[in-house]
Amino acid sequence: MVKTHKILMFVVFLLLGMLITLQFRGILQNNEGQMSIKELAASLEAEEAEGRRLLEELNNLEAEWSQLLNNIGSRQRDPEIMALINQRDYEYFRAGLTNVRGNGIVITMQDAQTAGSGDIEDYIIHDADITGILNELRINGAEAISINGERILGTSKLVCAGPTIFLNKSRYPPPYVIKAIGDPDILYDAIDQLPNVAIMRIYGIRIDIRKEYDMVIEKYRLYESVDEWLSHLEVVSE
Repeated sequence: MVKTHKILMFVVFLLLGMLITLQFRGILQNNEGQMSIKELAASLEAEEAEGRRLLEELNNLEAEWSQLLNNIGSRQRDPEIMALINQRDYEYFRAGLTNVRGNGIVITMQDAQTAGSGDIEDYIIHDADITGILNELRINGAEAISINGERILGTSKLVCAGPTIFLNKSRYPPPYVIKAIGDPDILYDAIDQLPNVAIMRIYGIRIDIRKEYDMVIEKYRLYESVDEWLSHLEVVSE
């Protein structure tokens, strides 16, 4: 049942993405040179509204499906069904597909305010600097981690892109806010005493670490909102 749902949701997400893309391209191609900027903007706004409606419908269907499974297990009190539901919840947790609430730490990283006489690269944050912190958090028992609200998965990889980083499918500029749920004392000491953090601080890179209680790290979003999808478009000249 769980496998069938995953396949169904994947197909729905795929079709939604194709629909939005085709409709958006169709508007630009069919109306280029024929419609005014105002008319194009109105058409795009209508497509955005339809995309939001479809995304909301998908979220509702996913919530209904999850509630249905829970109801089936609680009503029938079937140990096998409950075991499957528990296994599903655990796998969703491992995959980063559930919100996680708990205590932990928040790390805020910012480039140095001024560069010294050395290599300017020493005064900005790189993907390797953040990766080192993420690895240390995992080693010390972090249950869930996010950067600037983006959930970190087992397959997530940071890539430097000038003064910014790419994470999953998004680009983020500093400051970088890393949240980690786990034992606040252990995580705090591990990061505060990390040699790489000490070196960055020598170069003026600002790293603030604080303990946080009862915070929520949101799940990984399998699909983007229309606004987020459009925000990745870049304007280029021919």
